[in-house]
Amino acid sequence: MMNETTPGAGACCLPNANGLTYLKIGPKGNITGMQNLEAIFQQLYLLERQPQEASDEELVGMARKFNYIPRKADIEADYAMALRKAYASYFARQEKKLEQLEIWRTSNGDQLH
Repeated sequence: MMNETTPGAGACCLPNANGLTYLKIGPKGNITGMQNLEAIFQQLYLLERQPQEASDEELVGMARKFNYIPRKADIEADYAMALRKAYASYFARQEKKLEQLEIWRTSNGDQLH
Protein backbone atom coordinates (compact mmCIF):
# COMPACT_ATOMS: atom_id res chain seq x y z
CA MET A 1 0.00 0.00 0.00
CA MET A 2 1.24 3.44 -0.86
CA ASN A 3 0.52 5.17 2.49
CA GLU A 4 1.78 2.38 4.70
CA THR A 5 4.88 3.35 6.62
CA THR A 6 6.91 1.03 8.77
CA PRO A 7 7.95 2.66 12.04
CA GLY A 8 11.67 3.39 12.12
CA ALA A 9 14.07 3.98 14.96
CA GLY A 10 15.51 7.09 16.55
CA ALA A 11 12.59 9.55 16.57
CA CYS A 12 10.15 10.67 19.21
CA CYS A 13 7.32 10.66 16.73
CA LEU A 14 7.49 8.34 13.83
CA PRO A 15 5.65 8.66 10.54
CA ASN A 16 1.91 9.10 10.41
CA ALA A 17 0.46 6.09 8.57
CA ASN A 18 -3.12 4.97 8.06
CA GLY A 19 -4.39 7.62 10.49
CA LEU A 20 -1.95 6.60 13.22
CA THR A 21 0.97 8.52 14.60
CA TYR A 22 3.65 6.28 16.06
CA LEU A 23 5.25 7.37 19.32
CA LYS A 24 8.01 5.84 21.39
CA ILE A 25 6.64 5.40 24.91
CA GLY A 26 8.65 4.93 28.08
CA PRO A 27 12.29 4.21 28.82
CA LYS A 28 12.27 1.10 26.60
CA GLY A 29 10.89 3.10 23.67
CA ASN A 30 7.89 0.85 23.05
CA ILE A 31 6.31 1.95 19.77
CA THR A 32 2.60 2.70 20.02
CA GLY A 33 0.25 3.86 17.29
CA MET A 34 -2.10 6.62 18.42
CA GLN A 35 -5.15 7.99 16.64
CA ASN A 36 -6.17 11.62 16.11
CA LEU A 37 -3.03 13.26 17.47
CA GLU A 38 -3.05 15.69 14.55
CA ALA A 39 -6.52 16.93 15.59
CA ILE A 40 -5.49 17.17 19.25
CA PHE A 41 -2.34 19.10 18.40
CA GLN A 42 -4.26 21.39 16.03
CA GLN A 43 -6.66 22.24 18.84
CA LEU A 44 -3.83 23.04 21.25
CA TYR A 45 -2.04 25.10 18.59
CA LEU A 46 -5.18 27.10 17.77
CA LEU A 47 -5.50 27.83 21.50
CA GLU A 48 -1.93 29.19 21.25
CA ARG A 49 -0.68 26.69 23.82
CA GLN A 50 3.09 26.35 23.94
CA PRO A 51 4.26 22.74 24.40
CA GLN A 52 5.54 23.48 27.91
CA GLU A 53 2.18 25.08 28.87
CA ALA A 54 0.09 21.96 28.27
CA SER A 55 -0.16 19.91 31.46
CA ASP A 56 0.46 16.18 31.55
CA GLU A 57 -3.17 15.65 32.54
CA GLU A 58 -4.37 17.72 29.59
CA LEU A 59 -2.20 15.90 27.04
CA VAL A 60 -3.06 12.43 28.33
CA GLY A 61 -6.73 13.35 28.79
CA MET A 62 -7.09 14.61 25.23
CA ALA A 63 -5.26 11.60 23.78
CA ARG A 64 -7.30 9.23 25.96
CA LYS A 65 -10.50 10.36 24.21
CA PHE A 66 -9.32 8.48 21.11
CA ASN A 67 -6.80 5.98 22.48
CA TYR A 68 -6.45 3.49 25.30
CA ILE A 69 -3.93 4.69 27.88
CA PRO A 70 -3.67 2.59 31.07
CA ARG A 71 -4.59 4.43 34.26
CA LYS A 72 -1.28 3.90 36.06
CA ALA A 73 0.72 6.95 37.11
CA ASP A 74 4.06 5.78 35.71
CA ILE A 75 2.52 4.79 32.36
CA GLU A 76 0.57 8.06 32.15
CA ALA A 77 3.83 9.96 32.81
CA ASP A 78 5.55 8.05 29.97
CA TYR A 79 2.68 8.87 27.60
CA ALA A 80 2.69 12.52 28.71
CA MET A 81 6.40 12.81 27.95
CA ALA A 82 6.00 11.25 24.49
CA LEU A 83 2.93 13.37 23.72
CA ARG A 84 4.73 16.56 24.77
CA LYS A 85 7.68 15.72 22.49
CA ALA A 86 5.30 15.00 19.63
CA TYR A 87 3.38 18.23 20.25
CA ALA A 88 6.62 20.22 20.45
CA SER A 89 7.59 18.80 17.06
CA TYR A 90 4.15 19.64 15.62
CA PHE A 91 4.33 23.15 17.13
CA ALA A 92 7.77 23.77 15.59
CA ARG A 93 6.52 22.65 12.15
CA GLN A 94 3.54 25.00 12.38
CA GLU A 95 5.72 27.92 13.45
CA LYS A 96 8.09 27.24 10.54
CA LYS A 97 5.13 27.25 8.11
CA LEU A 98 4.01 30.62 9.50
CA GLU A 99 7.53 31.99 9.17
CA GLN A 100 7.74 30.81 5.56
CA LEU A 101 4.34 32.35 4.80
CA GLU A 102 5.49 35.67 6.23
CA ILE A 103 8.65 35.54 4.13
CA TRP A 104 6.56 34.79 1.03
CA ARG A 105 4.13 37.63 1.84
CA THR A 106 6.98 40.07 2.32
CA SER A 107 8.72 39.08 -0.90
CA ASN A 108 5.44 39.20 -2.88
CA GLY A 109 4.07 42.46 -1.54
CA ASP A 110 1.36 40.77 0.54
CA GLN A 111 -0.62 39.69 -2.53
CA LEU A 112 -2.90 37.48 -0.47
CA HIS A 113 -5.37 40.33 0.12
